[in-house]
Amino acid sequence: MDKVYVILSVSRSVHLSSSYDVQIREIIERIEKENCLIELPFISETINMQDLTLYIKSELNSIQRNINDSAVQVLSKSIYQQIDKQTQIFYILRLILNQSYLSQQSKQINLTNISIDEILNAYIDHCEQKFGRKICSFIFNYISSSQSAIAEIELLDILSCNNEFFLEYYQKDLPKHLRFPPSLWIAVKYILGPLLSERYFDLKVVLCWSHSFIRRHMKQRYLKKVEDIRIAHRDIANYFLEAFIESKPLVDMNRNLQIRGDSGRRFILQQPLLYSEIAYNYRRLGELWYQLMHSGDIDRLKEYTLCCFEYLLSKVHGLSVEQLLWEFDIICSNILDADVLVVQTTVKNIVNIISNNPMLFAGEIILRLKNIKNRYSEHIESLYTQAYEWCEACGVPVFVPISSWISTVPPMTITILPCTDGAFKIAPTTFNQHVFCTTRINEIAMYHIPSKKLVKKFSGHSELITSLQLTYNSRFLVTASIDRTIKLFNLSSGDLENTYTVHQDEILCMTVSHSNEQIVTGSRDRSIIVLRLETGEIEYSVEQHTDAVTAVALTQDDGILVSASRDKTIKRWTFRGMQLLDVIDTIISPIQHMIISADDTFIIAACDDTSVQVKSLVTGSAIHNLEGHSSEVTSLSVSHDSMCCYVGCSNSHVYVYNLRSCLLLRILTHHTSSVHDLYVSVDDYFLFSAAEDAIHVLNVKQQFNGFPGDGSSSSSNAITALSISREGDVAIAGSSAGVVRLFNLIDGEFTEQIVDHRAPVTQVALSHSYLFSLSGSRDTTVKVYDNEMGEIVAEFTEHSAPISHLRILEDNRKILSSDEQNYIKTWWANTGELIDSYNVPCKMLAVSPDGKYVVSGNGDNILKIWSLDNARVVRSIDHTEGKITCLAFRADSQYLITGGEDYSCKLWELSSGKLTQVLVEHEQCVTAVAISEDGKHVLTGDKSGQAIIWSFKDGAAVHKVTIHKTVIVSVSFATDSNIAIIASQDGLLSAWSTVAGAKLAIFYFSQNLIKLLVSQSGARYAAIVQNTSCLAMLSLFNISFSDGSRMAQCQSQVSPEIIGTMLPVKPKPLLYPKDSTILANSRENSKIDQFSGDTILPDPMSKSQSKEFFKKKQRGPNKRNSTTGLSVNIANPAVNTAPLNKGYHIQTSRGSAAGLVASGEDPALAVINPHPSPTIHHTKEKRTKICCLL
Repeated sequence: MDKVYVILSVSRSVHLSSSYDVQIREIIERIEKENCLIELPFISETINMQDLTLYIKSELNSIQRNINDSAVQVLSKSIYQQIDKQTQIFYILRLILNQSYLSQQSKQINLTNISIDEILNAYIDHCEQKFGRKICSFIFNYISSSQSAIAEIELLDILSCNNEFFLEYYQKDLPKHLRFPPSLWIAVKYILGPLLSERYFDLKVVLCWSHSFIRRHMKQRYLKKVEDIRIAHRDIANYFLEAFIESKPLVDMNRNLQIRGDSGRRFILQQPLLYSEIAYNYRRLGELWYQLMHSGDIDRLKEYTLCCFEYLLSKVHGLSVEQLLWEFDIICSNILDADVLVVQTTVKNIVNIISNNPMLFAGEIILRLKNIKNRYSEHIESLYTQAYEWCEACGVPVFVPISSWISTVPPMTITILPCTDGAFKIAPTTFNQHVFCTTRINEIAMYHIPSKKLVKKFSGHSELITSLQLTYNSRFLVTASIDRTIKLFNLSSGDLENTYTVHQDEILCMTVSHSNEQIVTGSRDRSIIVLRLETGEIEYSVEQHTDAVTAVALTQDDGILVSASRDKTIKRWTFRGMQLLDVIDTIISPIQHMIISADDTFIIAACDDTSVQVKSLVTGSAIHNLEGHSSEVTSLSVSHDSMCCYVGCSNSHVYVYNLRSCLLLRILTHHTSSVHDLYVSVDDYFLFSAAEDAIHVLNVKQQFNGFPGDGSSSSSNAITALSISREGDVAIAGSSAGVVRLFNLIDGEFTEQIVDHRAPVTQVALSHSYLFSLSGSRDTTVKVYDNEMGEIVAEFTEHSAPISHLRILEDNRKILSSDEQNYIKTWWANTGELIDSYNVPCKMLAVSPDGKYVVSGNGDNILKIWSLDNARVVRSIDHTEGKITCLAFRADSQYLITGGEDYSCKLWELSSGKLTQVLVEHEQCVTAVAISEDGKHVLTGDKSGQAIIWSFKDGAAVHKVTIHKTVIVSVSFATDSNIAIIASQDGLLSAWSTVAGAKLAIFYFSQNLIKLLVSQSGARYAAIVQNTSCLAMLSLFNISFSDGSRMAQCQSQVSPEIIGTMLPVKPKPLLYPKDSTILANSRENSKIDQFSGDTILPDPMSKSQSKEFFKKKQRGPNKRNSTTGLSVNIANPAVNTAPLNKGYHIQTSRGSAAGLVASGEDPALAVINPHPSPTIHHTKEKRTKICCLL
């Protein structure tokens, strides 16, 4: 790893001075020898004229200029005088010494009063004079709009897709090929000179403005309008999205131009997400999100980046999850969007999981979005679908959740906007990016919500503003005040459009019609006035209330107007004609606030007595009151799905009610002072609340309604029993509430609720072929449910204690059950008739697969093997030290394995009880055991998290698994015995090849694991996890269980180096094969070339071929600048100007200067061969050929 040393404020004479610390001298000598010294600008305290003169001469040498010593001394003195006054004096020196600047000056250089802006404008003016303002703006805007820098080939490609450029540059005939002329770019680049800087990105040379203040200057000059900013970013985004890779039409009816199809091809470089199976396109990964964000197209930003699974996975795998989250933070500081917040929260919640293993990303997306995807836009649904499709197509084993027990819930408080002048009435814009609020100084402030920036202030009212609303087409902001005026502000221009004075007293309420044609106002003078929005003409004026009108509202179709008053009445009017329909006069307190639900069903009224009453809008009858608050109601708002009502109170609380059931869902206490106003966004995602000096933006989409299948941490509904069918297609689960449910293990969906017990369910089972289900409970009963008929066919009641074990015997007709009083009973499944009863210790109990033997014990170190036919005890087996903790049978019922606290596992012959082997590699208590179906392997796990795969034949430890760190709760084999499944208490699930000992797949349940069941094929999984009432169900994709041995063998033979370089995302087929692209690469000794020659590779632009451009042929090789007394030496490059049929060749030398090749018109093909880039870190010398069709 390279080290960088930075020395601050150290004189160059430190080498010779004995007074300086020896270590400092050694460090400086070392870093200078290693050629990694970072030189910092001079500071006035340590500088002297000699050093300054040396610095100026070095600058002149770097740009190949020679001036006499007297001129150097004059410059040195002038600079020395400006050091404290001008912090950028050394950069200014570099700018003014540049030839393109000097050629524009007609007088001696004077550094006394020169400013950086003047110099920058001189460069820009020179460019505009030579090439035109519009041409320059195209070039400069793309450079300024790149996130950090842009490659030259990218710039030329993007400019080649700009139709305005061609119409501006080619006033007569267009060129045969629509390509931006490289010669033009070379000329512009030469004039810009030191304004540009080169950087290195992913082995590419990219260009940017040399300083951030230059970028700001360019933006202030050319990107003042929002539309211009969006166009520049949109064009760059389209380039990286390959929007015009085939063709871009060019149509200009004024010039009768219509270029379409192949004639409109721009011959631009393809920009796929992946260049090959082992190479990401880091330029697209780095630029696309930034360009789409600033283009203002939120839908495309989500579609192609933030909700595009392959893009997100490439980010996490190719860069890092931290980089992705940093970009999310930037996006969320520019855009407020519910989908983006959901994805951001999801990624934040799984950082620790995917940072080490990005292959788990898809499973986590599926798990956390499955239950909520339908509540968000189509982009979240699409992200979920893409993740699932990736799991199916990725070609490697991967665990895929088919149910969800964890849902992503974004934080409640999204942002808080500080409002120094107070926040009273609020009105967010349609897409939630801005909010308007009234202030205590009677102004309206407009804030950008994500960035919290004050955008603009609107003034005009002289007294308190009582109402504020945006028109539904977002053209105008309408306000009303107690100064008796209504004001109309044009949002496009920000100007006050109109002021209407129609009332004789204070205006208390106001609304705008959905057609954007009328304004309705209510006043203290008891009148309601309807006026034209754009003219102020009064259409209707009525006065039928006997006290002040406090609220007015319109139905969605503008058919009915509802008004409320302090006279304790609510009146309904026809909006066309203002005919009174009826009066609601059952309210006993003056009405302060009134709204109607978005579905035109409810009228919600808040009164002086703190009551909130819900009335039917159709009939006017009382429905119910919303009860739970006791303070004065200050504001009301209702969700647009008409489900939730938000009540703001003077005690600083917001009460959230279910509008239909009147249930109090939650009390929000985020404010510390009286709530002034509430507003629910149109999409119901956000609640805006204003109080005192702040506006809070809250995420309310998932906070109150919940989602089907969401887990609850309540112990009253926790899963207490679980079983799966032998075929692995159905799961049955019982809960502490006594409920038994069936689940489809193929798609993870809940099937039906089949049984209700009076006490918690303790045991469940499914018969072979899914004929019937069993459930045992603490209520001492066992119920038999016929799955085909859908009814309970038998109930076994012979037990007098809670059921502890439940088994369906091999014949599928008999049932074995036991209880906590050590009674074992067998009985007929179809009738519940008792067959036999045994009283034996059975705290631990198991039945052999063939149903002939029962192994039971009291939970100590002894088990008894006895025959189920005659209750004859075959033999007692034991572990001499410690309890027996687990046991398992071999599939043929010939052998039994037990594990115990003595750290050992023992193999027993079942028919005789003979001990055949002892396995003693564990160092902790054994907690789980299994024998493979083919009888070749044994799998065991212990309390420390270690799992061991053993050879059944000789008891040798074949493989040890050490990735688990907590107690192993489950081990099992797939049917073909080549896959071992291990799960630990901390929720880590892993699959392993028993042949190669290789890890095939892992998954994190993100909750403590209580129980895991695996289907015989190893494809389906059902689990009980802590802190949720949901059943966790998974599937293992991309493993052929019938041919597991060959799969494992193939994986073991793959080179680890190859596996390490293969990417988890597969490249899409290219539109144009590599050999037909216009960009060819001749990188030597490329590591990537060794893997694939058929896919497109990243083709980096080599370091710029020249700092200057070729001057016209008639200009001499040496030119003296007589205006300043300074001279510049210009070498004459060799230029081949012979006409070519296909093109011509430009060869430049580093530092050569400049001129355009005078060929009359731009040729069809130009090949620019630059010199190789200087070596940066460990990069090798490269040559790049760039072919640009013009």
